[in-house]
Amino acid sequence: MAQERTPLDRLIDPAVERVGKSRSYFKKSEVIAEVRKNRALNRMLTEMRNKYRAWKFDQIIVRYMEGAIGSVLQRRDANGIRIYECYSVGSRERRWQPLRAMTLTTLRAVMAEARTQARQLELKGEGYEYFEKELEKLGPNARVEQVYDQAVPLILAHRAS
Repeated sequence: MAQERTPLDRLIDPAVERVGKSRSYFKKSEVIAEVRKNRALNRMLTEMRNKYRAWKFDQIIVRYMEGAIGSVLQRRDANGIRIYECYSVGSRERRWQPLRAMTLTTLRAVMAEARTQARQLELKGEGYEYFEKELEKLGPNARVEQVYDQAVPLILAHRAS
C-alpha cells in the first residue's frame, strides 16, 4: 500500500522540477530554498523555531524535506534509468543534473566517480571476505569481534599488494 503524500511532499516535486529547469545543475540546498518559498510552510517553520527553540522541531521538518528531495532525485524513468545524476565538485554538497541535460564532459565526470565508488565497494567486499573466512573456522554463531585481530592484517596485506 502506497504511503499517502503529505502537503510537504506535494511541494517537493514541482520545486525539484523548477530548480532543475532553471540552471544547468543544482544542489539540494537550492531545492530546499525553493520549497521554503511557500509562505505557509515558511511561516510554520518560523513559528516552530520561535516557540520550541530548544526542541528544534523545525529541523525535523527540514530533515524530512532533505530525505524526500533525495527520494525524488533517486527516481528512475520507465526504462529504469535515473532521471537525475549527481557528482562531486570538491564541495560538501553534490551537484545534481538531469541525465538528459548532461554534456559529454559532465557525463565523463559522473562515470569516473561511479567507477571510483564501484572500486571502493569492491575493496570493501574483498575485506569482508577475509572476515568471512575467519568466521567460517569458528562456526555460524561467531562474531566479527572474535576474528577481527586475525583478519585485519590479512586485509591490509591484500590492499598493499
